[in-house]
Amino acid sequence: MKAVVYRGPFQVAVEEVPEPRLEADTDAILEVELAAICGSDLHIYHGKIAGVLPGTILGHEFVGRIVEKGPLVPFALGERVVGSFQVACGDCPACRKEQYFACLRGGVYGFGLALGNLQGAQAERVRVPFARHSLFPIGDLPAEEAILAGDILTTAYGGVRPFLAPGMSVAVVGSGPVGLLAQMVAHALGAGPVFAIDPEVSRLEKARELGSLPINPQAEDPIGRVRQATEGLGADLVVEAVGGEGEALKTALKLAAPGGVVSSLGVPTAERLDYPWLPAFSRGITLRSALANIPRYIAEVLALQRVGRLKGRFVFSHRLPLAEAAEGYRLFHERKATKVALVP
Repeated sequence: MKAVVYRGPFQVAVEEVPEPRLEADTDAILEVELAAICGSDLHIYHGKIAGVLPGTILGHEFVGRIVEKGPLVPFALGERVVGSFQVACGDCPACRKEQYFACLRGGVYGFGLALGNLQGAQAERVRVPFARHSLFPIGDLPAEEAILAGDILTTAYGGVRPFLAPGMSVAVVGSGPVGLLAQMVAHALGAGPVFAIDPEVSRLEKARELGSLPINPQAEDPIGRVRQATEGLGADLVVEAVGGEGEALKTALKLAAPGGVVSSLGVPTAERLDYPWLPAFSRGITLRSALANIPRYIAEVLALQRVGRLKGRFVFSHRLPLAEAAEGYRLFHERKATKVALVP
């Protein structure tokens, strides 16, 4: 079958690879209907994820139909499903506490040795371990909506929903796909003013279309602007949706109001950050940072998608055939794409 294969920093190729096979009674094989290139895939593309070896099939966002399954998989052959980017067994101590991101037997597709060494889904077919807990039926939900539930939309939802009460002020640092979806979730769940902070004008225009208040940090001080609009306090909830080396998180911590929460969703590439311990202590700020907990929240997200409360396909800028995946990665790397759908 055809698949997108990592060949080294800034090198991906579409190659013939072996077909996936069932390896356990809990496995399923999907024929991929739609895959996507995620912002975190760029960390691999840039060579910043240790343990992703040349030859690894990339991709962790996908929807498809079940074409083969083990006897312990409860779904029907031919059923349309979305895959959680996290594989979770559902039975280990972490999973029993609904901390699926810490599953002792799970992993992430296409992220190499450190995260389960699972082959990815930017391919014609993909093997799904622990399918009962890692796949979710989507019925006739459009593929470009459903695929978001398996990763970035549920990531955004899980970073907003536990901390938001109606009327609370929200600031989102970064208006890439996850940041925009976090804003959409905040609006849908009854937030008060939602501030969108990003240096790119095109992203701020999309944020404005969602009803957010755009702030360009190259033109004005975001901390001063947010405090001015919140009686000098800052935002009740700050969502950091950039990751990387940690500059966005530093900004997020300064934006938070006394007693506020900073919810960090961006995938970090730095191991350490100079944490403003004394200011955070004196202002009573809570920092929440963790890999998204997709199986915990995906059912809620799918329910809201089915009734039209969450519509996120606007984050896709390009839809390409799988054969042109290398071009998709190039466009994403050069910031000429916001999100790329790949059609096998």
